[in-house]
Amino acid sequence: MSTKLLGQYEEIRRQEHDEITELLDTLSRVDGLPDAEMEQARDALFHTNHPFLMVMAGPFGSGKSSVINALLGEEVMEVGPIPTTDHIVILRKGPDVQRTRAGDVETVFHPSPLLENLSLVDTPGLESVFRTHDEVTRRFLHRADVVVLVMIATQVLTASNLEYLQELKTYGKRVIVVVNQVDVLDPDEREQVREFVLEQGRLHLGVEPQIWLVSARQAMAAQQETPRDEILWDESGFADIEDYIRRTLGNVERFRQKLETPVQICQNVTKTALALVQEQQAALDLHRKTNDNIEAQIVQARREQQQVVDDVLREIGNTWNEAAARGSQAIGDLFQFSRGFSSFFRGLGEMIGIGALVRRFQGRTRAESAFDQHKVRETFDQIPKQVDRLGPRLEGRDLQDIDSLVDYTRGAVQQLPPLLSNKVIGKIQTPLHYDRAFLRDVRGKLDDIQRDAMRFETDRLDRTLRNTLIILALWEILVILIVVIVAGSALAGGTPDAAAILTVFAVGLGLALFGLMLVPLRGWFLRKAYERRLYKARDEYVSILRRAANEMVGHGIQLRRDATTPFTRMIESQTELLESLRTDLQDHQQALVRIQGGLAVLESRQPLGEE
Repeated sequence: MSTKLLGQYEEIRRQEHDEITELLDTLSRVDGLPDAEMEQARDALFHTNHPFLMVMAGPFGSGKSSVINALLGEEVMEVGPIPTTDHIVILRKGPDVQRTRAGDVETVFHPSPLLENLSLVDTPGLESVFRTHDEVTRRFLHRADVVVLVMIATQVLTASNLEYLQELKTYGKRVIVVVNQVDVLDPDEREQVREFVLEQGRLHLGVEPQIWLVSARQAMAAQQETPRDEILWDESGFADIEDYIRRTLGNVERFRQKLETPVQICQNVTKTALALVQEQQAALDLHRKTNDNIEAQIVQARREQQQVVDDVLREIGNTWNEAAARGSQAIGDLFQFSRGFSSFFRGLGEMIGIGALVRRFQGRTRAESAFDQHKVRETFDQIPKQVDRLGPRLEGRDLQDIDSLVDYTRGAVQQLPPLLSNKVIGKIQTPLHYDRAFLRDVRGKLDDIQRDAMRFETDRLDRTLRNTLIILALWEILVILIVVIVAGSALAGGTPDAAAILTVFAVGLGLALFGLMLVPLRGWFLRKAYERRLYKARDEYVSILRRAANEMVGHGIQLRRDATTPFTRMIESQTELLESLRTDLQDHQQALVRIQGGLAVLESRQPLGEE
């Protein structure tokens, strides 16, 4: 392999290492991913740094250990009439024969040159009477760069062997079929065996598997000669295996497969993880509908509670408007034009002090009497009662909704699968405290606004009415004096001019009527000022009450959310997590495909005939 091509493979190896490292982090966040899948991904991370793995698989008695012994030229693996391999055995390059074991895996070091760039793996028999052997073998198959399926010449492609071929295909491994003990067959029978295996391979694998017809017994005999009996070695069929290892698994092929194997492992694990995440998403979708339903109920509750607030505030505003209208009518009655003459005499009474004396005995002012007559105070007294009904209506609906939501959410939690129910953090329960202070805290301000609106207007109206009456009396007296003086001057000058006298009286009458018109005019201005002030007080009253009511509505909505938060928070977080995992796993899939594509491109760039 050229230095340049080797450098390109090394760059891909680094990319692969980084990608698998990131994949392991993603896989660690996938709930329910089998430990075996994580173990495979961890193995893949270090796979590129390990020698090429050729895994021997097959039923007990097929000669897997004999094939390995023949390749090494000595009895390294135990051979016997009963199952002798109950665990995985890896043969690696070492200065001398040494054995170490960790769990289900034993490592045997051997100085054979064959192991320079290759590790041989012996597995328990797939048909062993010991069930655990089968499980150990299957767990280890994912590590293989190439799987050598060993079978006896007289029992090729039995039902179980066909099953093994099909299953090995699902692992995505390159499979080589080794037919052992062919020395018991004549040449025609050997060719029939080869054709049969090829035919069944095409049928069950969709491809023609590579086939080696070998005799481990002949190969071991050849190895025992010094030097090795090459003719017998070739007749044993082991020359094909040796040639495959030394030529077909040359640098380029070895590097490609060493990098391709981790990719295949990670693709399988990623596919499993993605399927698991998508399955969890599908299961979560059912419960997301429950979460959406809870949110819809909360939104609807806010809308309905806000409607209650709007209705009550509209009722209170209408009551304020009615009070303003009644007060305006009361002011109009106090300043009626039709009461002009009586107003004049009341003005005289105020001037000479009789009015104060009368008020002292009456105990109530005219303004207060007018407001009572029009039931202004009674109208205002309805407002606090309307405010008092708002709080209980909001609270009653809140508590009823919260109880219903808690029951509904608890039922939803009980329907969650254990994988999700275990993630519900917190207790779903009705709140232990309901804050009623929102409306209570503003009640003093509301009462002050209402009290000022009532008291200030009556006091002001009484003062204004007295001043108006006094001004009216003074005006009328002045008009009378002017008329008398002018008329007296006309009469004192001689023969009175009747027309002049009539003119004087007409002017005086007009001035007197003008003075009387000042009373209702003054009343009109007072009514408008009263209405403006009442409407301003109304707006301030309603604004303060609306803010407090909205805070109470918000409190009730928050209590609903708090009561259901353990469930809704879990659904939202899991939805976000699973979507993130799905995206990450899909990104990993694409990255692995790109790495695999890069390997294919490099393989196509290999110079013809290079090893």
